[in-house]
Amino acid sequence: MAVGPETARGQTTIDFAIAIGLFLVVVAFVVAFVPTIFAPFQSADGPQAADRVATSLSTDRLGDPAEPYVLNETCTSAFFEQLDGDADDGGAPTTCRYDTTVDNTSAMFALPDPGGVNVSVHRLDGPVAAPFGEALAAGPAVPDSGTVTAARRVVLLDGETYRLLVRVW
Repeated sequence: MAVGPETARGQTTIDFAIAIGLFLVVVAFVVAFVPTIFAPFQSADGPQAADRVATSLSTDRLGDPAEPYVLNETCTSAFFEQLDGDADDGGAPTTCRYDTTVDNTSAMFALPDPGGVNVSVHRLDGPVAAPFGEALAAGPAVPDSGTVTAARRVVLLDGETYRLLVRVW
């Protein structure tokens, strides 16, 4: 039998099935992964919030912006006392660059209320520092379950090097 234009087949059933299968796999991939591309822009919590708070504290709020990452001893001590509810009647000095009227970390950093922010200053070898007598830690306890994002900054406080740790959930 001779092969001519009348008997040659342009596409077989198997070719069609492979093309449709490949198309469905690509569509499923796009549907599954495109929403995750926009996830960082949909909420205020997450890595960008922890990073924003850590940078704000270490370069501006707890010190002089002209000397980033050098914390003012008086403002740092007053900041943690205020957020722990231990502030005396005098409060923070007027030279400190943070809101002295709030008493919780979420309100201090304008983050959504259901979440939380924990701020602490640690020695480089691990434990929470207490250079002024009280531990430099503020905010609610970090939850055991759920997503917690951390940001760290190395800072200078009272002539010593410490690690500022901000955890957001």
